[in-house]
Amino acid sequence: MFDYYNAIRSKREFGLKHMILALIYQQTMTGSMLIDKMDHLSMGFWRPSPGSVYPLLKKLVSDGDLEIKVKEDKKYYTITEKGKETINNSWFPWKTLMKRENKGSVENTIEEMEGEAEYISEKLDYINKKPELKKRLNRIIQKLNK
Repeated sequence: MFDYYNAIRSKREFGLKHMILALIYQQTMTGSMLIDKMDHLSMGFWRPSPGSVYPLLKKLVSDGDLEIKVKEDKKYYTITEKGKETINNSWFPWKTLMKRENKGSVENTIEEMEGEAEYISEKLDYINKKPELKKRLNRIIQKLNK
């Protein structure tokens, strides 16, 4: 039986992967900078979720397409020679499709939450200026610590 969920997700990740590599090819960025840049480039029509971006950044690092440089407690992603080759040698989404297994599993949910947490940690200055956001974040943390 054909797995439609993973096929669609793979195609979407393929596009996101190449967009991330193309943007980082031009400039070193943090995950939140990438998300903001994609939102800006789409004129607000598309803003990828941190739960999609950060796990993909982690995979790109483990695959050797990106490197991390930490500056002021933030992770900045830079493209490697392998990442440049990936961009320069790609053409259509069906050339290489990535498959993600175990949709909806606790493991995948935690992986997505790690991405969300990393994004939030990069936005703490903003959150600390917004008491209601800070309260909501603290309620989430309390739930997770039960």
